Amino acid sequence: MIERAATCLENGGKHVLRLRSKPFRTQRSLHSAFWSHGAGDINLPVWWHALLQAPPASPPQWLRNETSPNLQHTKSDVTSFGLLEFLYPVRTLAYIHKYVNERTTILRRHRRSQLAAQRSRTYTSAADRLENGVARTEEVDEHTIAESTLDVDFSPIDTSHLTTGEIAAKFHELLVADERVVNIRQLWHLHERLQELSISLDPGDLAQLFKRLSNSPGRFGLGKTMVLFDSIALLERRGIHYTCTIAAALKQRDLRTAVALHGQAANHIDGSFGSSVVFKYAIEHADWEATLAVWQQYGDHRRLYSRDSNIWDDVDPLPLSQLMEHARGAIDFAISSVEASNPDDAVPARKLALAMLQRALDVRDPDFDPLLQAELVEKAQSIELPGMNLCQAAILQDLSVNTKSREHGECGLNLYRTAREKPEFVPDLVLLQTLSRRCHDLRSSDDMYRILVDYRKHHIDLPQDSHRLLMSQIARHGDFNTVDQLFQEWVDRYGIDQMSEIAPHLLHACYRRGEADRAIAVLENLREKYDYFPNLRAWNIVIATYSRIGNCDAAMGLSDRLAQLNIQPDSTTYGILMGMYARRSDYDATMRIYEQAVSEGVKPSFDMAGSVVLALATNDRFDEAKALVEEVLSKSQSKSRALGPARRQSQSITRMWNFLLTQYAMSGQLDKVFELQNRMREGGVAFDRDTYAALMQCFCNRRLPEAAQKILKVVMPQSGLRPTALHFAIVMSGFLNNKDYRKVVSLQRRMVEDYGIKPTFSTQNTLLRLASQFDQNAFYQDPSGLATFEGSQTENILTQTLDRVDPMQLASLGPTKYAQSNPPNVALQTSYFPYTINIFGRMRSFEKVAETYNRYVARAKKDDPDLEPSHPVEILSALMVSYNKTGEYKEAEKCWNLALEKSKVVARKANADPSQPGWVLYKYRFLLSLHLTRYMHTLFATSRVGEIASVVASLEHAGFQLSTHNWNKYVQVLVHTKQTLPAYQLCEENLMGGWPGWDRFGHFHQKRRIKKRWVPKSWELGRPFPHYETIVYLASAYLDAQALAYGVGKELLKELERLAPKTVEAVFKMPRFNDRIQNALLKEG
Repeated sequence: MIERAATCLENGGKHVLRLRSKPFRTQRSLHSAFWSHGAGDINLPVWWHALLQAPPASPPQWLRNETSPNLQHTKSDVTSFGLLEFLYPVRTLAYIHKYVNERTTILRRHRRSQLAAQRSRTYTSAADRLENGVARTEEVDEHTIAESTLDVDFSPIDTSHLTTGEIAAKFHELLVADERVVNIRQLWHLHERLQELSISLDPGDLAQLFKRLSNSPGRFGLGKTMVLFDSIALLERRGIHYTCTIAAALKQRDLRTAVALHGQAANHIDGSFGSSVVFKYAIEHADWEATLAVWQQYGDHRRLYSRDSNIWDDVDPLPLSQLMEHARGAIDFAISSVEASNPDDAVPARKLALAMLQRALDVRDPDFDPLLQAELVEKAQSIELPGMNLCQAAILQDLSVNTKSREHGECGLNLYRTAREKPEFVPDLVLLQTLSRRCHDLRSSDDMYRILVDYRKHHIDLPQDSHRLLMSQIARHGDFNTVDQLFQEWVDRYGIDQMSEIAPHLLHACYRRGEADRAIAVLENLREKYDYFPNLRAWNIVIATYSRIGNCDAAMGLSDRLAQLNIQPDSTTYGILMGMYARRSDYDATMRIYEQAVSEGVKPSFDMAGSVVLALATNDRFDEAKALVEEVLSKSQSKSRALGPARRQSQSITRMWNFLLTQYAMSGQLDKVFELQNRMREGGVAFDRDTYAALMQCFCNRRLPEAAQKILKVVMPQSGLRPTALHFAIVMSGFLNNKDYRKVVSLQRRMVEDYGIKPTFSTQNTLLRLASQFDQNAFYQDPSGLATFEGSQTENILTQTLDRVDPMQLASLGPTKYAQSNPPNVALQTSYFPYTINIFGRMRSFEKVAETYNRYVARAKKDDPDLEPSHPVEILSALMVSYNKTGEYKEAEKCWNLALEKSKVVARKANADPSQPGWVLYKYRFLLSLHLTRYMHTLFATSRVGEIASVVASLEHAGFQLSTHNWNKYVQVLVHTKQTLPAYQLCEENLMGGWPGWDRFGHFHQKRRIKKRWVPKSWELGRPFPHYETIVYLASAYLDAQALAYGVGKELLKELERLAPKTVEAVFKMPRFNDRIQNALLKEG
């Protein structure tokens, strides 16, 4: 025994004093008690009991791979072999302790510097601990988990001089102390000392010890948690023990151990034991086998003990975007299980996927991808999950997002449209009510009809709020019959107490259809049947209906009737009347109504100010209009600072600026458009769809449709605005003007297929123009780009239009170039047929003109036998072309006289007398330009050229203006009739003011280049100028004058040079070309 002790001492000396160059040999002198064999009297230290225990087969995992070599040696010095203190004399033992303590101090300082370097590092997230998508389960390196958050003493507590009570008190002191200053090693050392003394901890202290060990950031405490857990008998383990041990295992990324512990707890623990923690960890690390195992263990536990614990407690707080990604992973795992034909895993996996997806769909948060949501629902249905319930949950989730997010709402509606095609889909009342509200916000009339059908199919009655919303939205669509049916159902069920709120829906349907007479009849019927007297809101709708169809006299008559009924008009009433005249560019009438409103004490609204801006802009008074919008913007900003911004106010201000922006674009002042756009941005004026439509129109006018397309594809989606058919029509027209026909067809296809937008009047008009050019073979043939139009010419496109476009859509349009507000039964023929006849007239297809006109009349008579077909001004122009071609000049003259009568209704100022001068509105000054050209041909063919001057004078007296084409045609007719001097005078006075000279075109040697640049961009828009053909005609007249007798010809030439010097100069400098017109007219030249 002495020799063994000597060997132990020698080895201990080498380890303790290993820094010396030579081995240090101690002078061994044994303890005095050893020689007397009084070993029982020796107070043995704690580590002596540890030496008596059998060493483990292999060191536990949490003790492997120490990273600090100094720390390894310290552990060897203190714990690996131990000091046999009973063998040492007191002096020798004191020296050894002193040396060990000094070295421990050095190690502590070194460790302190390491902790300072690591303090910025924290426990990394679960995503950072994945390697190739698989969770690592090995222990965490000590550089990843810090030993402590504060600098504490790692040295063990010397308990040799402490009594049992003092040891227990010290243990409790550390157990309840702040965990930031507690040394877990010291706490564990005291716990071991108590175990040596056979002192057991009470359940509360044991639970607290588990918490301290499992919550410690270092590996030591986590490892000791496992040791402590193993020391407890299976039947004595409680839920808190499992919870802390599972948490410690997860901190060491040992998911398999955590799952095994969870399974053991589920079999015999009646309580909570960390299910939600390990479940969340498995989900976040995409270990779906472990997730499924925990899920099944939890289910078994619920069946055994029926506890209310919730495994989703830690999963539900995750962001919705993460929940959906995890749901996708669960569904993919279920799909793979089904494909593997493993029934043991397939059914539970499907249930897990369903639960995951249902949890994600129950969250109401806008932060998710609606396309991913739709993909998850589709995948769920592919593995036969209860798809209808999921569809309803997904729809409700989409519709719960704020109404500003149109993308989510439309995805929800798409899911609804798809789901209702399946017979097992039965929407509940909550879903239908939510759909009603969202469809009303999105103004989706088609979906409102679907909702109405589902209400009547699956439920008995409509809820009151849905009933009101359905009436409102269907009235916007102009379906009077359905609105009337809903109105009757409302009265039968709820009575007439809310008549003032419900009756306006009937009137609104009449307004959308442009049926003012029916609106009056509705008011009369309500008064007789329900004793309902319309309020101001109802009268405003009727007045707006007359305003919509351009019946100004009737609208003003109703406003005068309000005074007889003792109803005071408000700003809405005056805004409607002012807008009616402003759209006609009747500035004087607009201002009269404005002054009347102010005199009656009505406070001007933003809509009233917008009408004034529109009236100024349509009369080309842009400076005044701009000053007004700046003034309104300044006042609105000061008001918003005091009262806060209002959405209605913002929309009105944006509309006002859009009026000016659009008129700048239409007048060709493109620089002003971009200047005004920048000013809007600086002033904080919100951009809407009309703003972007004006900008796109500007780019198309500059022949830059690519820039307009970028607004369509990029800018508008970034601004949260969905493009409409109007925006597509603008870009399509731009590419059509650039003769890029392939892109026209491509945009039309993309609008229908990608955006789900139905063809409208504007897009079909563009296709009609494209088809007409195709029929005339006036463009480059490209079969690949125009495959859609193979065999589909103008007539086929017209037939397609009649099949696709809803007549009520045309009825609800405001007045445009070829579409007026008319009842649905005449909307198509009064919109498309005039345009189509005009196209056929330009194509010289005169038989088609007559055929199309007869078709127009037959269609109108079929819809309403008592209806007298309307003859829009445009259709009269095309008929005049046809009659002139066939020699029916009397019929052509009838069309001219009918056009004059029509113009007195369309173009007349308010309260103006057509017998007095200047009764034509500025906006309609060119209304009869095409007709005048046709009529000049009629007068020339009937040898009545002399009447042209009186016709022109009468038109100018009324306020009409002649276009450039009119003046050129007039000059050519005069040359044809050998009236050379009047032709030169007419050209000099009316056309040469816009002539820049041939030098403006540069040195050209080809006629096509001159014709291509005939209208330079720098020319002032609207200034008449001579056409190339006109100058050739004048040149032929000049040659004829030279060929006259010497005296007569010489005098005539002198008069031409005196009265028309610019015209003569243009004739002399005209380049010669070998073309058809010069060869025909300049034979002698």
